[in-house]
Amino acid sequence: MTRPSPLPFPTPSRIPGLAIAAAAVGALGVLPLALVAVLAFALGGVQGDSSGGRDWWTFALLLLPLLQLFGVSWLVVRRGRWPLVLSAAAALAFAGLVLGTAASVGQDVGAGPLLVAVCPVIAAGLAFSPQVGAWLAGHPRRVRGERTA
Repeated sequence: MTRPSPLPFPTPSRIPGLAIAAAAVGALGVLPLALVAVLAFALGGVQGDSSGGRDWWTFALLLLPLLQLFGVSWLVVRRGRWPLVLSAAAALAFAGLVLGTAASVGQDVGAGPLLVAVCPVIAAGLAFSPQVGAWLAGHPRRVRGERTA
């Protein structure tokens, strides 16, 4: 005996086009984040003043592309969209930090830092479309104590 769906609308089993677009734009957004992280380490441009080593926050730059990749993969495997939103918020916070730091020392960096956050923010926005929500809601979840056939 099958249980009726608690959702008032049919749940598609195929991945919707907007979810594919969110994953593609999110994956594309990994490239600038990874480039910034690699350049910070490879060029040695971010060095600590007293110890001669890297500042602690430069290691957080490595987490940005990894968090973005995790968010994209979490969406694609139909688990949820919040990691993608979290990665977009982190990229936007990084861009704001760069712009704020540049403004505090009187330097103009232009729109470059915002370009790092464009793809993650667009991907998160696409992930909140109703089609993607219906697709994610249709994910079969096991109830505690329920056995799989």
